[in-house]
Amino acid sequence: MDRRTFLRRAGLGSAGVAAVAAPVGTYALGHHLGATQLDGNYQQSVRAGQQRGAVNVWWSVTTDERVLALTFDDGPTKQFSNEVMDVLDRYHVPATFFLIGKLVEKYPDHVARMIADGHEIANHTYDHYSAATQSIDEVRRTVELGADAVASVLGDRPRWFRPVKGHITGTLLSAAASIGHDVAMWSVSRDPGIGTEIDDMVGVRTNYVDSVHEGAIVIFHDGIGRSGFDLTGPDADLMLARRTEIDALPDVVERYLEEGYRFVTTSQLIDGFGRFETDDPGAGDDGGGDL
Repeated sequence: MDRRTFLRRAGLGSAGVAAVAAPVGTYALGHHLGATQLDGNYQQSVRAGQQRGAVNVWWSVTTDERVLALTFDDGPTKQFSNEVMDVLDRYHVPATFFLIGKLVEKYPDHVARMIADGHEIANHTYDHYSAATQSIDEVRRTVELGADAVASVLGDRPRWFRPVKGHITGTLLSAAASIGHDVAMWSVSRDPGIGTEIDDMVGVRTNYVDSVHEGAIVIFHDGIGRSGFDLTGPDADLMLARRTEIDALPDVVERYLEEGYRFVTTSQLIDGFGRFETDDPGAGDDGGGDL
């Protein structure tokens, strides 16, 4: 069974996004090529639903064109960000960087280079805590402060937000909506749940290449989470895992190019190829609006 048939039978259809109801309210859910679980405190999720509005959550888009968005989380860092940008510059490909606010404040020159090189920058919270472990006020604070840190360099709050570890709660969606964020997840990563060793560069490269598909959002990392600014210093295992990803990056980019993929930013992918499905014959097919 091909991917399109699977998604259609799963009720997600072929146009790119389905509407999903949840205790937190209603929001647009992007294609997710596999199972997911909404982690977090149920009470805070229910409380977060006492409002009106919507936020769009994307894992990928459905298209027949060989196009993808390359994304990087957890930067900027002195260890990896410039190296990643050097690789992207070598192959003339754009990316979207999901940045930690504390590190934006620490390395504004790295962020300035991302912007100058034509990359898109986005919010990945201020201090890189999972929403599943935080109170309502803590979630809202970290999302807002992360957006403001990016705005201090960009000039405006960014369009995109990505939750830490991919953990989605009602409070997080509420905070993202209040700022005007859309939420970008991912459909291709270094390890699709098969337990690839942190130092297995060949395995990581193979996972990226074998999992790619038209309309993918691909996640790499140019940072090391909270260990990029904690007093304990960089985590050795996490450093090795990131080193492995970045060592694989040039080969992965080359393979994508050889297979005819075109690289775009997350905004270009969603704006150019994202579509919402609806059962309302009077509604448009290009998404948006309160649900």
